Amino acid sequence: MIGHLILPTLRRRLAATAAIALTAVLVAACQPEPEPEPAPLPTIEVAGGFGVRPTITVPDGIAVTEPTSQVLIAGEGPVVAEGANLLLDYVAVDAVTGETVADTFSTLPEIRTLSAQSLGEPLYELLQGVSVGTRIERVELGTAQRPNAHVLVVDVLPLRAEGQAREPEAEMPAVTLDENGSPSVTLSGAEPPATMRLSVLIKGSGAQVSTDQSVVLAMTAVRWSDGAVVDTTWGSAPRAVALRDLPAGLRGALLEQTVGSQLLAVVPPAEGTGSDTLVYVVDILATADVALEPGGTDGDVAQEATTETTPQAGEPTS
Repeated sequence: MIGHLILPTLRRRLAATAAIALTAVLVAACQPEPEPEPAPLPTIEVAGGFGVRPTITVPDGIAVTEPTSQVLIAGEGPVVAEGANLLLDYVAVDAVTGETVADTFSTLPEIRTLSAQSLGEPLYELLQGVSVGTRIERVELGTAQRPNAHVLVVDVLPLRAEGQAREPEAEMPAVTLDENGSPSVTLSGAEPPATMRLSVLIKGSGAQVSTDQSVVLAMTAVRWSDGAVVDTTWGSAPRAVALRDLPAGLRGALLEQTVGSQLLAVVPPAEGTGSDTLVYVVDILATADVALEPGGTDGDVAQEATTETTPQAGEPTS
C-alpha cells in the first residue's frame, strides 16, 4: 500500500521538475541574443619619456572629427606665467601618412614666450597654465595648407639647471641663486688664477656636450677686476650658440658636460678674448648635432666688454 502511495507522488514531482526545466529552456530560447561588445576605437599611441623624442603611432583608418588635447606627462615644475620664456621640444606627424612634418628633437628646442604672437593661437591656448616638465598631445584637424589631420607632442623643458648639487672647488667665487635660478657672483678679492678653473655646481643627467655641437645656455658673465656683469641671459631669454663660436676656455669647460648641469668657470684672458679674467655661471639647457650660423641665434655669448658700461641683457659684447 505504501508503495502505491509513493510512486504517484514521485511521478508528480518528476513531472513538475521536467516542466520547470522545459519552461526555463523555452524562456531562454525566447531571449534576444546579447549585443556583442563594440570593438575599441583605434587610439594614437605615444611612447617615450619626457625630453626624449617620442614615437607616435597612428593606427590605420583613424578618423579625426574634432581637435583633442591631453596631458601625457604632468610636470612638477613651476607654472609658466603669461609672457614668460618657454623652451619647447616638439614633433608633429601626419595622422594619415605617418610622415613627420615638424621636429625639434633632431635639432635644438625652440625658445618662445607664452603669448599668441610667439606661439600662434592654437599652441598658445594649449599651453595656458602648463607646468615645466609637462608633455602634451594635441590632435589637430587639417588645414587648407595641410589637409590631413596631424598629431603634435610638445615637451615644456626646464629653463634652469636641474640635477644633483655639488660643492664648488676651493677658492672659487661664491654663487647664489634667486628663486628663478638667476645667479649672483661674489668675488674674493684675490688675484685671478693663471689658468682656467672649473666647478660643476649642479650635475645634470642629460646628453653630453661634444665637439661641433650647438647648445642652449642660460648664463651670466662677470668681470674679475671689478665684479661687473658684462653679459647675462637672465631677464631676457636663453641663448642658442654654436660651440665653435665660444671663447676657447668656455668651450673647453662645456665639453663633455651634461645637459641639466650648472658650471662655474673662471676663464683667464689667454683662454678668452680681452684683457680681463671672466667668471661664467652657465646652465646647459640643451645640446644637439646641429650647425648654427656664426654668432648663434640670439647674439654672442659674452666675452669681455671693452667699454666701462655694462651691456643690456642679451646684447652682444665685443
